[in-house]
Amino acid sequence: MTSLIWSLYGAAGTAASPLARRYLERRVERGKEDPARLDEKRGVASAAAFDSAPLWIHAVSIGESVAALTLAQRLAADGWPILLTTSTPAAAARMAPALTERIVQQYAPLDTPPFVDRFLAHWRPAAAIIIESEIWPTTLLALKRRRIPLAHVNARLSDRSFRSWRRWGWVAKSLFGAIDLALAQSEEQAFRFAALGTREVRATGNIKFDAVPPEADPAAVAALRGAIGARPVWLAASTHPGEEEVILAAHRVLAARWPDLLTVIAPRHVERGEAVAALASDVGPVTRRSAGEGPTGAIYVADTLGELATLFEAVPTVLLGGSLRPYGGHNPAEPAAFGTALLTGPTHGVMFEPFLAAGAARAVDDAALPGAAAELISDPAERARRGETALTVLAAERGAVDRTLEALAAWLPARPA
Repeated sequence: MTSLIWSLYGAAGTAASPLARRYLERRVERGKEDPARLDEKRGVASAAAFDSAPLWIHAVSIGESVAALTLAQRLAADGWPILLTTSTPAAAARMAPALTERIVQQYAPLDTPPFVDRFLAHWRPAAAIIIESEIWPTTLLALKRRRIPLAHVNARLSDRSFRSWRRWGWVAKSLFGAIDLALAQSEEQAFRFAALGTREVRATGNIKFDAVPPEADPAAVAALRGAIGARPVWLAASTHPGEEEVILAAHRVLAARWPDLLTVIAPRHVERGEAVAALASDVGPVTRRSAGEGPTGAIYVADTLGELATLFEAVPTVLLGGSLRPYGGHNPAEPAAFGTALLTGPTHGVMFEPFLAAGAARAVDDAALPGAAAELISDPAERARRGETALTVLAAERGAVDRTLEALAAWLPARPA
């Protein structure tokens, strides 16, 4: 029965594949695809294959790309050619500085048989490693059919995904059984993959804690600090729709105390910069990084890629978005590595737990946000204490990369000569 279900799924994907061009073009119109590289989503490579079979490492978006890059660089140093794939332009941009002759980046194909088969025929990976929670039926079954080993690394499933897959019973087991190895972020996550049918599972920790943060350009940091001057300032980083309204409401409250307050908003998806600026225009003067403007107004929209390191280095009080509304939160390890004082919303995700437990971060709801931000803006000593505690927590949580590589060493095929 399950084989029939997946045959029908594959047939539907094949039938729909001629529509992929228009689908991708519509995503380009919304700023969600790279127009110069659409063919990669159809499995058409834009780079030559390696001389020997690579390891294929996939990270769907910018959050997963942090773990993927950390792993890729260690495996490349061990002699492996690495094919890195992503699904989003933001993740591709995050990976770009790390690319070499041995580490090549492409966009992953859409999960339909013609595109997946074309992709695998060109790259011929020795093994596939998927970061975190991507479950693509066509891709998983194509790897199994071609006897290409598959591991999920930094593996996790949300509560909702786990419940949903469990309801599918044997259908889910046919997919999760195609995963040869799951190296999970926690014992709870290891249980979830095992319960769904993955044969070999172990908990190795969260690689994101081990990621080396991007370096901030000292000149850019100095320029930003100079532009801010002595103004009170805070940063809302990686924000999503529905969150900017809360941040702007907090700005109004804080500005009553500090009329020269600067609120920096860095939307998770930079293409939303215009919409965020439009919202903020009701609050006060707005400037945008994408327009080449500096932080001279009340609100500064940082809507260009690759600048978070500069912001984290220059602005010591940080609210990490994806948490004021139910988006699941974002990785606090990167801002913590810069010694920032962290705030988060109530839906912050598990990575925030050790920071909250140690007092390095505080979780707030909409009503509590202005007061929590005011405490940090007004108290340099408290900012410093939280930043130092965050660095201590980060050091204690590291080590997952070494445990992951140790587990992979016994699983991977022999690397090329």
